[in-house]
Amino acid sequence: MTKFDFCEFPVLETERLILRQLVPEDTISVYRIRSDYRVTHYNTGAPYRRVEQALRLIHSIQDGYEEQKELRWGLVLRGDDHTVVGMCGYNYWNRHDRRASVGYDLAHAYWGQGLMPEALRAVVEFGFHAMDLNRIEADCTVENSASARVLEKLGFQPEGLQREQYFEEGRFWDLRLFALLRRDYHPT
Repeated sequence: MTKFDFCEFPVLETERLILRQLVPEDTISVYRIRSDYRVTHYNTGAPYRRVEQALRLIHSIQDGYEEQKELRWGLVLRGDDHTVVGMCGYNYWNRHDRRASVGYDLAHAYWGQGLMPEALRAVVEFGFHAMDLNRIEADCTVENSASARVLEKLGFQPEGLQREQYFEEGRFWDLRLFALLRRDYHPT
């Protein structure tokens, strides 16, 4: 795999998914994901109430890519390139330390089918090989056991707890911290 340099947006393929760049035409799909409380309950920020919020997110992701600060994909099922069913990617990339932080969302209708571990595996492999990462970080709220299972399935190790890390819905939320080192990653 060649070294990634932000010249061309990378398309990743798995058995059931294509991970591609998000574009404004994906606004309705992104809105459906981000307006569903079941999906956003453990994220910071309230569920979207307006379609314009999804468009702003897409533009923000595009800006982050153009500024070479982040790399986030839209997940589409093979055979349906028009409907984004999730998002996954690197929210930041520290090149000097060769580390990045990964995050993801998946439409509720696709939960429990193994799609997110499949997508995340492709993103992790891209990170270790094309981005030359040594460490990939992730976090999730303590209550989000499904997200923790996804991370653990790929070999991420729990590293600690950030107590009362953010305030949402009238309460403070604790975050579990995870990381995966290149030397500990064993693709299946």
